[in-house]
Amino acid sequence: MKTKLILFSFALAVTRLTADTLTADTAVFVQPDAKSPVIGRMKSGDTVVVVGEAPAGWRRVEITGPFEGFALSHDISKALDVRVGASILVEPSKTAAVLTVAEKSDKSEVTGLAGAHGEFCRVTIEKKLQGFIATGVTANTPAPGTPGLVASTPGAPPAANPLAPGHPVAITGNTADLPRLFSGTLVLARRALFNPNPPYDYQLTDSNGRRFAYVDTKRLVTNEKIDSFVGLLVSITGTIRNTVDGRDLVVGAETIQRN
Repeated sequence: MKTKLILFSFALAVTRLTADTLTADTAVFVQPDAKSPVIGRMKSGDTVVVVGEAPAGWRRVEITGPFEGFALSHDISKALDVRVGASILVEPSKTAAVLTVAEKSDKSEVTGLAGAHGEFCRVTIEKKLQGFIATGVTANTPAPGTPGLVASTPGAPPAANPLAPGHPVAITGNTADLPRLFSGTLVLARRALFNPNPPYDYQLTDSNGRRFAYVDTKRLVTNEKIDSFVGLLVSITGTIRNTVDGRDLVVGAETIQRN
């Protein structure tokens, strides 16, 4: 009787957890819906682990990152990682689908700023996630216009337009200590009514004129006076960090140029 129970348990486990070899490049969706965001792609020949249950025409699979997502700026710790329990979203929007929730064992990293008002940070996170692959003939093609979130290739920068204000881009590397590219309008941080004693003299603003980062110019190398860039759309190469109180981000500028 004991042997039969063991065999039954083993058979049940096999039905819930199997390995498949893909015969075509396959999109992995957040939900069993081709209109939902894509969290990654698997290549033909990859072996994927099928876990749990899924609706007809779909399979729930496990996929390994790292993944790119977006977290609210106030959910970024002073160590520049995502706070435990914070939601990581597939887009820089409070109404976007949740990619995952940050856990203590996760390894996360801030790679830039995002959102129209700089209220989000672009992050990468290393962990295993579950998603869905479709089994039909149109299974692996995201719907036109579907917002996608693709698993990161280590060392590759996230795609973004470096000339778009408020949309900085990671240049290279996997740590917050490496330089990145930030684009925005350089303005004076001091404002008599709203910010009379800023921690830094300059800041970068987005297309709506809102600050998304202060600019520390101590290490800036330029043949021009910094004031000649004020009011202009610029690209700044530098490292990113929190202010001492953790409320704002600071770009430690190394180079600056007009866009």
